[in-house]
Amino acid sequence: MSKGGRGMEEKENKVFKKLKLDGFDELLKYLAPYWRGMTFSIVSGILHHLLGILGPALGAYLVGIAVTGGTRSEIRPYLPVLGLLVLGRVLMYYSDMWFAHEVAFRILVDFRVKLYHAIERIAPAYLLKKRSGELAATLMADVEVLEWFFAHTAGAFLVAVAVPAIILGILFQIHWMLSLVLLPFIFLLFSIPFWFKKEADQQGSETRSRLAAVHGEAIDGIQGLREIISFNFKAGYRNRLRKFSDDLYESQLSYGKRMGVEGAYLNAVSSLGMVCILGVSAVLILQGQMDRQWFPVVIIMAANIFSPILEVASMGRNFSIILAAGQRVGSILEEKAIVEDIGKKEIDKTEEVKVAFHNVSFSYEKDLPEVLKKASFQVSPGETIALVGESGVGKTTSINLLQRFWDVNEGQITINGVDVRDLSMDALRSLITVVPQEIYLFNMSIRDNIRLSNPTATDKEVEEAAKAAYIHDFIMSLPEGYDTNAGERGLKMSGGQRQRLAIARAFLKNSPILILDEALSSLDTENERLVQQSLNNLRKGRTTLIVAHRLSTFKEADGLVVLQEGKIVEVGNHSSLVQKKGYYYQLVTGQLSSIAV
Repeated sequence: MSKGGRGMEEKENKVFKKLKLDGFDELLKYLAPYWRGMTFSIVSGILHHLLGILGPALGAYLVGIAVTGGTRSEIRPYLPVLGLLVLGRVLMYYSDMWFAHEVAFRILVDFRVKLYHAIERIAPAYLLKKRSGELAATLMADVEVLEWFFAHTAGAFLVAVAVPAIILGILFQIHWMLSLVLLPFIFLLFSIPFWFKKEADQQGSETRSRLAAVHGEAIDGIQGLREIISFNFKAGYRNRLRKFSDDLYESQLSYGKRMGVEGAYLNAVSSLGMVCILGVSAVLILQGQMDRQWFPVVIIMAANIFSPILEVASMGRNFSIILAAGQRVGSILEEKAIVEDIGKKEIDKTEEVKVAFHNVSFSYEKDLPEVLKKASFQVSPGETIALVGESGVGKTTSINLLQRFWDVNEGQITINGVDVRDLSMDALRSLITVVPQEIYLFNMSIRDNIRLSNPTATDKEVEEAAKAAYIHDFIMSLPEGYDTNAGERGLKMSGGQRQRLAIARAFLKNSPILILDEALSSLDTENERLVQQSLNNLRKGRTTLIVAHRLSTFKEADGLVVLQEGKIVEVGNHSSLVQKKGYYYQLVTGQLSSIAV
């Protein structure tokens, strides 16, 4: 990454830290870059509501003139004005909706991109605590809920304050008593959402949490559909989904009941306000303190003065949902990364590299046992070392620590003598290529899937990488060749084909350090032969770490590091360790089938 790009990223990270999203004041801060568009929206909203009131009010005034004996000549001059008010209202409504949603949708784009950036920053440790479905719900559904606030609440609140204030001023000019009667009802309408705030906040948080759980369960069901069908777990899974959905239903029902009660209060107060203004107006006319032609005007204004307040109050009934969504988004933006990207050093990826573990100890949590205990070994330039041992002894943990998914508790891991913590994340990850057990292919062309490891690679370079991975002929046999869509998660391809595409990615990235994480598991004989050939090509000249349980994978490695309960118990090549007849010999002869990542 360029210095300019890294500087921009650091600036964005500062924004993340400031943006807590634990209240509406924090959400309002996010409107700052878009203040011009928001100003246009607010002004348009005020004019839209005012013209929507003044137009009918003028019409009512003309009716009043006609009813009290006025002539056509008195009414005719007002008709063009009435037409302009109607046209102006239409234009202002369009302007209000345009600017409000233009601002809101731009902010949502920013949120989604920055939220995903934050997930990248805190992964993979954070993914151990959260289901992917819940994260997807936050990334999409929770962010979408914030549109209510940015498009329909933030500006609408100012409109709801400005419009009644202006109408109260007009009514005051007709008679001061009219404004005095309506004022308490306006305050009541604004206050009603706060009466239910505590209950609403609790319900909103619970509803969003249970909705995310349903999302997570649904995505699990889609991703694991093959297993659900093959194990005949269809009824069991449907019961699980129903339970999560029933929990969501109960939360939504409670939320709906509370909204119904709150809405009833809002309607009662606004209706009572209308009754009072009718009574006061009638009394003022009977007492001769107000002309009769003003009566329909007062009724129209009083009926509409509550409209913008009711809109905000109705939206206020959803404040708890908005706030809960904002807090869920904010919790990810605020999440502290387990590994801080503070390193500044870089290593030329064209150099030969040496990887070394120096007395490395590590546990995933403070109160959990150590997965690695004083582990020391090294991989020389161009050498292939295999990590061997039963499941849970620290093999995969070792390669995760090398990539700085976590940091060591004690000791250090170095590349050419430089502590990996002193390297920038970009510099470190550029040095390492991983061929994993589970290959993820994106729902895009095969060419773009291979190019993922080197976005600037030419088509020729992509094809050369595919040839080196022995996948070129298969790709060319497809109807659209390299432009064939790989399908979601690459499910249109066999395991061996996906594995060779991953190896093609590795060739294209051309990093000096290669990690093979169970790269030959679950392959048939023919696919294993092709993958093994391509891996042999890939390993040439690279510093390679292998994690595997197949004897064919690691017996030809230059050296083996044998782990037992987090400790390195034997080091040597396959032949010497077999002759030694120690722990490795026991694994090979008696427990080979149980050795796993």
